[in-house]
Amino acid sequence: MHFRFMFLLLGSLNAIALGGIGAAASISEERDNNAYYFVSHYEIRIDAAPAEIWPHLIDLGSWMYEFEVAPVSGNYGEAGYVVQLYPDQPFYVQITRAIPNRLLTIANLPSTIRGETSTGVGVITLSESAGGTTVNLTMSRRYEVLSDEGAELKAARASNEFRQNDAAMWKDRFLTRLKERSESATK
Repeated sequence: MHFRFMFLLLGSLNAIALGGIGAAASISEERDNNAYYFVSHYEIRIDAAPAEIWPHLIDLGSWMYEFEVAPVSGNYGEAGYVVQLYPDQPFYVQITRAIPNRLLTIANLPSTIRGETSTGVGVITLSESAGGTTVNLTMSRRYEVLSDEGAELKAARASNEFRQNDAAMWKDRFLTRLKERSESATK
């Protein structure tokens, strides 16, 4: 286990708790090899109770609609459930913890694609208050560059344009889709 990986994730969660960040992303490098971390956090307020959001949240393909989510193994929505995100790439995520209406953790299983290896973890929390729910999504991913193509991806992730595109995908499209699906189900 990479302790720096966990430190970055915990540091991000601490910043979220202290600062109430709506969207943020950062990149940091390891000193001893050609690896780096990309950590991002997004949150959205949904006018629905956690119990109304949960069925949509665990249906990953319903709100992460740009991925082609295909079940691989395990029981739908439970710890151990594995899905493939791209039909032509060996990129898999696994639900590692599911506490209904409160917490969903997802691991990006180790993969080697486009000149880099990667692993990661996503933490999604639901916090109810004042008749609605705040959904927080924090992701920490570790990449190791293996080739020039991987180096190009690293350079792209360090750019402001990539951060804007990441926010547009996760907050503006995916989390907004979760919000729309959850709120329309309560009407």
